[in-house]
Amino acid sequence: ILLDGDCLYLNTNNGVDNTHRANRAPDAPSLIVLDKKTGRLLAWDEEKMGRLVYHCTWSSPAMGEVDGRKLVFFGGGDGVVYAFQALKSAPPAGEVKTLKRVWKFDCDPDAPKENIHDYKKNRKEGPTNIKSMIVFCDGRVYVTAGGDIWWGKEKAWLKCIDASQTGDITTTGEVWSYAVEKHCAATPAVYQGLVFVADCGGFVHCLDAKSGKMYWKHDAGGEMWGSPLAADGKVYIGTRRRGFVVLAAGKEKKVISKIRLDSNMNATVTAANGTLYVATMRKLYAVGR
Repeated sequence: ILLDGDCLYLNTNNGVDNTHRANRAPDAPSLIVLDKKTGRLLAWDEEKMGRLVYHCTWSSPAMGEVDGRKLVFFGGGDGVVYAFQALKSAPPAGEVKTLKRVWKFDCDPDAPKENIHDYKKNRKEGPTNIKSMIVFCDGRVYVTAGGDIWWGKEKAWLKCIDASQTGDITTTGEVWSYAVEKHCAATPAVYQGLVFVADCGGFVHCLDAKSGKMYWKHDAGGEMWGSPLAADGKVYIGTRRRGFVVLAAGKEKKVISKIRLDSNMNATVTAANGTLYVATMRKLYAVGR
């Protein structure tokens, strides 16, 4: 949940039903805003993303200020990144506002836009979705997008978008695009001019944040659903094969340590107050200095 003052922005997780071949509420909102004190519905999107949701709407909303405007960034289950104008005030009681879209960017404009469920279990072609959270840094948006992990194509990308534009910026907003190995659910970590991202092919990638130039990639030995954490000059990531890896957060690849834990890891590592928190499917570890 994204908290901004008294406003809570949250994903409704609109997606397919138990048949996995239809969305029963294709016109329902995917992003809503609630009053944090009362739970009252304040606003929703009217983009009708659900019509092109292949599986589910996974992404969490993010926020950033662009040219003096506070924007809410959201990765749609339709493979489109949306930027909405943040609410300046709550509407009167009984009124629900429509979130004003500032821009949108289709991460895969060549993907099918009709009869999308005909591509179930097609690993070569089909719709794109966004499972990660949007990252905003220095006027740019970083996002991973690609085929659905369970049913979709293996193609996936890390994309950098110019957040200062308006309208449909699909053809004008892309700064650079980088193809990862296979599927991607991870949120990229932007750190000291570098971007780190992990994919389901088992690789951690390091790129230049401005140009998209790849500096290195590391085979972590297992697919990764969690996101890399960059902190204290290091990159921390766990795999779904019990491997936990610490890499140097620099332009040259350096493996600082690697270890096998009790079970697989799907979550992102968290650092707080000198302690590293690592969640496996069985335990939560707190690692001190």
